[in-house]
Amino acid sequence: MPNDVLKIADKEFHSRLIVGTGKYRSFQEMARAHQASGAEIVTVAVRRVNLDRTQESMLDYIDPKRYALLPNTAGCYTAEEAVKYARLAREVGMSDMVKLEVIGDQRTLFPDTEGLLKATKILVKDGF
Repeated sequence: MPNDVLKIADKEFHSRLIVGTGKYRSFQEMARAHQASGAEIVTVAVRRVNLDRTQESMLDYIDPKRYALLPNTAGCYTAEEAVKYARLAREVGMSDMVKLEVIGDQRTLFPDTEGLLKATKILVKDGF
């Protein structure tokens, strides 16, 4: 469907596939998989990436001109923690979009829906 466009805020995407950055054997393999996928959005777990860029980072292998970064708050167990990592991602220039995750149960990883709503309200007020 050539005219099927995914629009998020003021951004338009021609692929609805969102790919991640985890479980690859190397950053090079990750980059090749992203390219082969045709995706335009790459989600990055903020807690698991080297943001200070003083050493090699997976961000070195994601071309920001080709892919929109979608930071996520994977591994956060409270609304406050999720808000902190979303703000951190925006501060280092990743994005003002966020894939918000607040874990409610450590065993099943089911979400904390109240925590998600609380974090969402805060982040929306912050301009996310």
